[in-house]
Amino acid sequence: MIAFVLAAALLIDPSPKKDVALKTPQASIERTQDAGTGPTLSAVAVTLECTARPTGRVTGCRVLGETHPGLGFGEAALALMRDAEVAPGPREVQFARTIQFMP
Repeated sequence: MIAFVLAAALLIDPSPKKDVALKTPQASIERTQDAGTGPTLSAVAVTLECTARPTGRVTGCRVLGETHPGLGFGEAALALMRDAEVAPGPREVQFARTIQFMP
């Protein structure tokens, strides 16, 4: 699925858009109460910005936003994209990817 999304990102117009404002995802986060252990997160979202190289290698990922910063989900999302690859293309393409962590 990631390969399909990243391949589609390569086909999108890669020219930079200066008027585009990047926003933190406003995912609806619910908290559930577990008996005796306190609140538990039921969903977390992390948005990354990465570069797809002409070879298909994904590099330079950085966290743009997290619904719950400081809990390690940003680092986990970066680790998921560390070895990601897409279909090779004619030039470098920057893209954003939102990863949702579900229980």
